[in-house]
Amino acid sequence: MANFQTHLNLGIVVSATTTLALHTAALINGSQTFSFFVLGVIGSLLPDIDSKTSKPTNILFSLIGAGLAFVTTLPWFGQLSPLQLTLIWAGVYVLVRHGFFEIFAHLTVHRGIWHSLLAVAAVTLSITDVAFWLWHESAQAAWIAGFVTGIGYLTHLTLDEIYSVDLLNRRIKRSFGTALKPFSYTDRWSNLLMLIIIVTLAWFTPPLTWLTTLPLHIVIDPAALLDQFRTSSEQLWTQLLHWWQHFIRTF
Repeated sequence: MANFQTHLNLGIVVSATTTLALHTAALINGSQTFSFFVLGVIGSLLPDIDSKTSKPTNILFSLIGAGLAFVTTLPWFGQLSPLQLTLIWAGVYVLVRHGFFEIFAHLTVHRGIWHSLLAVAAVTLSITDVAFWLWHESAQAAWIAGFVTGIGYLTHLTLDEIYSVDLLNRRIKRSFGTALKPFSYTDRWSNLLMLIIIVTLAWFTPPLTWLTTLPLHIVIDPAALLDQFRTSSEQLWTQLLHWWQHFIRTF
């Protein structure tokens, strides 16, 4: 199994690449890039929420709490006072770090249902619903938020599965097949509960009518694509710098 640092590093790379690709395709704008980037990184760490006692799990929930706190408060910068922003940030962080952590610690088994494609679907749909109903994003932005989180989650499972193969000794480890599986092979009740969650979340997802506005035929100009990718990269880092400077001035 890949360690925490490896998952974090790959999550950053995949999330940055996904976000820049979406921006290059004009599916997201510059002001959204950082939030989607954070969601992708969080998604790449989420599967290890089912590890109860390890130090990386505590770090993981701290990062998830801080990340979601930032994503929640960013849209309110300039509209709420520093005290209100601090209270919202602290509330989200404490809820995730201590509330959700304790719930998952009692209800989950490592390498169980949360290391499955059912979990990828559940996480993708849950973030989509949260972005649409709580963060008041458009249907397109909400689905993209769920998509980047799901990509991060799937990246984690794929990396764990890759680490199940010992290429040097040319053997398959006993953990092979426990990370990237369609569902839990040992707990049918977890599968049933996850399916119920997925159906419920799907019921509340925003419409997909925005997909009909996307161009069906795209002419790819490599030079123009590279130029746009560079521009998107510059805009992403400019947005990160602007956000950081604004954060420092506010607090």
